[in-house]
Amino acid sequence: MSADQFKIALIIWGIYMIYFLFDLFFRIPVKYIFDKSEKCIYKKWILSKKIMTFDEMTYFINDETGGYYYSIGKKRNQFVKNYRISNYFSGSKASDRRQEEYITEILCPILLAVGIPLNQPE
Repeated sequence: MSADQFKIALIIWGIYMIYFLFDLFFRIPVKYIFDKSEKCIYKKWILSKKIMTFDEMTYFINDETGGYYYSIGKKRNQFVKNYRISNYFSGSKASDRRQEEYITEILCPILLAVGIPLNQPE
């Protein structure tokens, strides 16, 4: 293999590795585990990490330009360190349907398991 071919192969390999590392660190979905037996919330990415207990948890809607999403955080510093637990919602009809589905299928069971009072319209 000549030096030019080696350089081309090395550049292609470098681009592939940058793409792989970008996917690994930014696109792999994070999972949150709500452990009822230990009453703790874990963040699972590559390794599991305890982020808070059920007693410390609060949830809120984080509003950004053009959209909003649901977040959880510790009660006293939820605006300093919080964790996004939903996709973005924009307010369109399709987004409203996805939000209603998210609330009934995911958020309500989480809040009931954690023991947070639920104000859901009937």
